[in-house]
Amino acid sequence: MIRRTFAFRSVAALLLVWIGLVAVFAMLMIRSNLSRADAEVEAEGVALHRLLSQRVAQHDAHLTSLAALVQASDPPPAETVRQVATGIMRYYRRILSIRVLEMTPDQVIETLVAVPGEMEGTVMPRFAQLVFGQRAGEARYYVEADHPEHYFLGKRAGSDRRLAIILEIDPNGLLTPEERLSSDRISLSLGPYALTGRPPVAEPGAFATLTFFRPADSTTQPVNLGIERPVSFYRAVAPVPVAAFALFSLLALFAGRYTLIQRHEARHSQQLAALAEERSRLLERETQLAHAARVNSLGELASGIAHELTQPLTALLSQSQAALRLSGPEGDPVRLSEALDANVREARRAGEILRRMRDYIARRASERTAVDISDVVDDAATLARADLARRGIALELDLERPMPLANADPVELEQVLHNLIRNAADSLEERDGPDKRILIRTFDAGETVAIRVSDTGKGISADVLPRLFEPFFTTKSEGMGLGLSLCATLVERASGTIEAEARPGEGASFLISLPALAERRLAAQ
Repeated sequence: MIRRTFAFRSVAALLLVWIGLVAVFAMLMIRSNLSRADAEVEAEGVALHRLLSQRVAQHDAHLTSLAALVQASDPPPAETVRQVATGIMRYYRRILSIRVLEMTPDQVIETLVAVPGEMEGTVMPRFAQLVFGQRAGEARYYVEADHPEHYFLGKRAGSDRRLAIILEIDPNGLLTPEERLSSDRISLSLGPYALTGRPPVAEPGAFATLTFFRPADSTTQPVNLGIERPVSFYRAVAPVPVAAFALFSLLALFAGRYTLIQRHEARHSQQLAALAEERSRLLERETQLAHAARVNSLGELASGIAHELTQPLTALLSQSQAALRLSGPEGDPVRLSEALDANVREARRAGEILRRMRDYIARRASERTAVDISDVVDDAATLARADLARRGIALELDLERPMPLANADPVELEQVLHNLIRNAADSLEERDGPDKRILIRTFDAGETVAIRVSDTGKGISADVLPRLFEPFFTTKSEGMGLGLSLCATLVERASGTIEAEARPGEGASFLISLPALAERRLAAQ
């Protein structure tokens, strides 16, 4: 049997596969987009970090230059320092002010230089005392807690005179707006103080938040650079490519399903054709076996046929001699007519025997006709009777007439009967006793017409019965196991059935049932 199964035959299964493919593609797109966005944030962070590190390093360089200038003479050249400081602030606008302070022996802090000039009258920074506490040449950052939007860079200058330089820096000038990507959030922090923006944190409403955080390469101003890029689900998934993939993958799956189904159907058709061809070959072999069986049975029937033909030939010879004597002038016309009628009758009998023999052994195609099964049984019995008589086996017929006709090949049905009669005769020969009989009965079984062949032999054992009609299964030492298998094939070819009944010790019984022709049934009634 060919199993007609196919994974994509169900549209639901195909849709599940499609949903899985789209989900995998969407996850790959999310991974790719997030990876690309993370690489962009990383690249931007590295570039801005480089700029930030360079710019905070410039502040250290300015402090170093100013420290060298204020220590060039005693007292410090205030005007020169002011001019240099003004130039620095003009070029580096993120530097908001520059102060040069001095601490007197009385621990009083005085302003030597203040740029811009209005810074001279402002309040001294609260951390100024701490700057003088630094080591000479040491620079350190300071942040006023009340005003964290600016930070200060202080450096202790000089060892003989206690001098200090303080730069006020606007962190917003460390990175210009032109240097930032508009979609990213940039923040700068120094220690615990947020100078600009806010430190990068995961945004609740975003599908994913990509961050970059790194301190500037400076020991005096470790300004932390933070970058935050929230990525929405729309941007992470990229719905246009996903939708395009979903559409094309669905079309491809349906096209592949159609192609595979067509291949499956073509393969199924090829298998059916191969099965049909194999069955045709089997039927041809069975036909050849049937013909071989018919020819093989001629040896067994030769003596019976010779006996049957001897009787009409002897009668023809005797009646012909009588007719010759009666043909003279003194002959009796009535007896002559009786002798000639007897010749005609015996000639027809011999011709009928020869016709049945020729039909039986002829290799011709199966031709179903409307037949009376009782007539077929009568013909088969005529061929087998002489052989059975030689074996000491009685053949009894119980034929119902009239009865409905069946659509069957009379020669094939006669062969079935011959095989059953021969099997019964073989079984009876193995039995001791005088009661050796074969009974063939025909009867009307309603929708079918039936033939029952039974004998008084040893019967069929129960363990043999299930395999009785299998090819090549036999209980005979010299048998081939094809007789009953061939009977079953020929009966099935006529749309009938054949059954065996196991009656150990009481003989075997076979029942052949053939469909009755409806119109012939009405005629018989």
